[in-house]
Amino acid sequence: MDEQNYLGGANVRKKIVSGAQSLAVKLNKEIEKGNDNTAFMLAILLAAFKDFLDIILTLTFVGLIPGVNFAVGLFLTSFLFFFMLGKGWFLKWRIRLWFWILGLFIDGLPAFSALPINTLLVLYAWRLTKKRKAKAEIKLKNLENLTSHEIDRLNNDISLLENAA
Repeated sequence: MDEQNYLGGANVRKKIVSGAQSLAVKLNKEIEKGNDNTAFMLAILLAAFKDFLDIILTLTFVGLIPGVNFAVGLFLTSFLFFFMLGKGWFLKWRIRLWFWILGLFIDGLPAFSALPINTLLVLYAWRLTKKRKAKAEIKLKNLENLTSHEIDRLNNDISLLENAA
């Protein structure tokens, strides 16, 4: 009986250690995303170029022709979206939805196309990435204090870092 309790406890410990190791790997990936300044610079340059192009099209009245801003914005906004998605900056569906609504549809309207919407969206996504990085560093530092329930929840959905205290 004691041997069964010991083996059962050992299995639980192995499961907790395995979960903690897996979580540590995920937290380190989140920290790497927050340190990827080169990708951020590329994204901000692309967003600034797209917004600059929108301003030029609006000032020359070419952008006031229906569909011109939308056609130009569709390619650049799609490229920017998939670049940022590949970097892991869009974990939550709400951020993805707002990026498409603001970055493509609202920015495609002639009256709003001169606003730097894409640049602001990239800065917002970067801000969230930096916040997740900071929270991941805290969780990694305090990994031994996390409960098995917290470890399992974060392993299943790392985007919970955005809501973590």
